[in-house]
Amino acid sequence: MFPYADYEFYIGKAHGSLERNQFEKEVLEASFFLRYLTAGKSDNIQPDALQYAVCSIADMYAEQKQKAASGKAGKKSENTDGYSVSYISEMKDGEPFEDFLSRKAMQIARKYLAGTGLLDRKVGCRHAHKCGCDGLSSSQESIW
Repeated sequence: MFPYADYEFYIGKAHGSLERNQFEKEVLEASFFLRYLTAGKSDNIQPDALQYAVCSIADMYAEQKQKAASGKAGKKSENTDGYSVSYISEMKDGEPFEDFLSRKAMQIARKYLAGTGLLDRKVGCRHAHKCGCDGLSSSQESIW
């Protein structure tokens, strides 16, 4: 199923607040991100955690894009004739907005997908014979 969550799940189970059109745009981008992050495994194994993760990432994308459009994202200070404005920013100094979104999305993905196996990278068996190991070794290397 792609994207990984539909609007009914988003409203009913994830208790989201985005309008349908905005959700459909953001959930598609979030689904592509999770597909990339899981090396495509998310297309075959789709636990509920994946749906919650994609909904949470879609919410974060919408929130951060709204902040960026309003000029509040990344602004640390502004001083005009005694009037001073400062915003707390999660962005690192000099960090491109796209990198910031990816970093935030990875944090969310880890929160929801830890323990599902979707974030693990398994190393294939290098035996020259049929060993019955199902093509996978027992060692796992996490991408984190």
